[in-house]
Amino acid sequence: MGDLKKIRQVFLDMDGTIYHGSTLFPTTLPFLRFLDSRNIGYTFLSNNSSRSLPEYVKKLERMGIRTDTEHFYTSTEYCIDYLQKNHPEIRRLNILGMESIFPAFEAAGFRIDNRDPQAVIVAFDRRLTYENLCRTAWFLKEGVPGFATHPDVFCPGNEPYCFLVDCGAITKALETATGVKLKVLGKPDPGILIAAAARRNVPIGECLMAGDRLATDIAVGVNAGAMTCRINGPGADLTPAAGVVPDLELHDLGQLQQRWEEALK
Repeated sequence: MGDLKKIRQVFLDMDGTIYHGSTLFPTTLPFLRFLDSRNIGYTFLSNNSSRSLPEYVKKLERMGIRTDTEHFYTSTEYCIDYLQKNHPEIRRLNILGMESIFPAFEAAGFRIDNRDPQAVIVAFDRRLTYENLCRTAWFLKEGVPGFATHPDVFCPGNEPYCFLVDCGAITKALETATGVKLKVLGKPDPGILIAAAARRNVPIGECLMAGDRLATDIAVGVNAGAMTCRINGPGADLTPAAGVVPDLELHDLGQLQQRWEEALK
């Protein structure tokens, strides 16, 4: 518990951690108020690249969380940061994803090009069409490098008759069809957490990563060198991941707040 005293920034997964489906957990708002009262920053860190930051703000506001885009960092933003840092020569992109994320790439200086792209981006496309899938596969077979925003093969949800096929599954379909491997970004790649912490000018050793998935949320914290807390309550993904051990494992953010308050006494 003593390690909690040094934490200045908390990174929170969303579905399974602060809400499930469309239901906000009752411990979320008190926990965020606790962080505010201690001047501890928090960022919602999500692999989900199917929504823009303004859409995420509206989603959380509908649940009762008043926030702004500065409180988010998703695999979309990390993909942009990664390309700018590691591939400055790439400016034209074919994006297999929701059109709502296109403006984020365009604001960063990229151009959407579905005829002569320099790279292919595969994201979580909730309106995936066979035509766009085949176009992306053709570019990959022609030698255009491919980047996937994150590895999740499914997205949590609680709607009946709907299992959300995510970016990782779409990526695997493309890799199987073309024989071409894509560069997969997002959690558990430590770069996403390191980049998010750098944006907030906080050393990674003073950060806490909280989430429900061992293979992504906790693994990214372990890989980056941050403190980790696994949330294993309702809606959590309890799939095991060999060798991934969180510093704390608690039922909800309320328990984390209680531990933190005890550590600060």
